[in-house]
Amino acid sequence: KQWYQRRVAITAGGLLLLRVRDEIRMTIAAYQTLYESSVAFGMRKALQAEQGKTDMQRKIEELEEEKKDLERQVNELKSKCDAIEKREAERRVVEEKKHAEEIQFLKRTNQQLKTQLEGIIQPSKK
Repeated sequence: KQWYQRRVAITAGGLLLLRVRDEIRMTIAAYQTLYESSVAFGMRKALQAEQGKTDMQRKIEELEEEKKDLERQVNELKSKCDAIEKREAERRVVEEKKHAEEIQFLKRTNQQLKTQLEGIIQPSKK
């Protein structure tokens, strides 16, 4: 009887060890799957980051080209604005000179008319 109890205890212990072994194997398998999944996830993220980096570099290049084009347009518009301001300043000078000459002409004409009028009025007073 003692031999039988011992045999049952050994068998029960053996079964318990088998269950522990199976649990350890399942845990290791789960960790292996988790590891492989995380490695795959990391690779996908690294590839996405690389793709995102390439996209960003392309976008940066496009924006730099657009910036150069806009700077060129600004310079062209500044040049046009400077040319217009110069033309207007020259036109203003010509207009001011013309206006001054017209005023001088009107003053001389006025003075001549005044002198003629005084010449007409003065002899009749005598």
